Amino acid sequence: MKRPALIFDFGNVVAHFDYAKATARLGARLGLSGPEVLARARAAGLNDLVKIYEAGRMTSHEFSRKVTALVGLEITHDEFVEAWGDIFWLNPSVAELIVELKKRGYTLVLGSNTNEIHANLFLPQFADTFKHFDAIGLSYEIGHIKPSSEFYLACAALAEADPSDCVFIDDLIENVEGANAAGLQGLLYVETPRLQADLGEIGIQF
Repeated sequence: MKRPALIFDFGNVVAHFDYAKATARLGARLGLSGPEVLARARAAGLNDLVKIYEAGRMTSHEFSRKVTALVGLEITHDEFVEAWGDIFWLNPSVAELIVELKKRGYTLVLGSNTNEIHANLFLPQFADTFKHFDAIGLSYEIGHIKPSSEFYLACAALAEADPSDCVFIDDLIENVEGANAAGLQGLLYVETPRLQADLGEIGIQF
């Protein structure tokens, strides 16, 4: 492998997230707990809606209308966006690693399954971290979600590198396996010290 491009997943790698924060806000309007709202929404098909939305095949207004209908909630789109979007907080150890890797001259790309509502909030929220990335690959813009090979190949193209010269870092094993199947080298993120060790084993210096 040449000097590799490093592609980072966002959720639970660069930043943590918890949908319970969103469902608690929505549930308060219904007299339900966050877990109750989430269970109701998932039973009614939330996971499939999220996949469609994150693949860019549904507008934000359509998504908010469908999700609120799933749980029997009548709120405006703006109210939904406020409740749904604010679920992220930075992973400081990975943010620090990103800074060090950029100082070393590595090409850095963000490769995330995400949607317009979340991206419109987290991109400015973590701008100090994202300024170190050379490119941002978001599934709803790419038109494919992990673990499809099209997603990984689009990220490699954003890195201006051959897939074999890309390392994809993700917290879900199915996404790591998807990266490997697409010809990239996948690394599973569990905790930052382990990631640093894994990167060191393949010759990444920081």
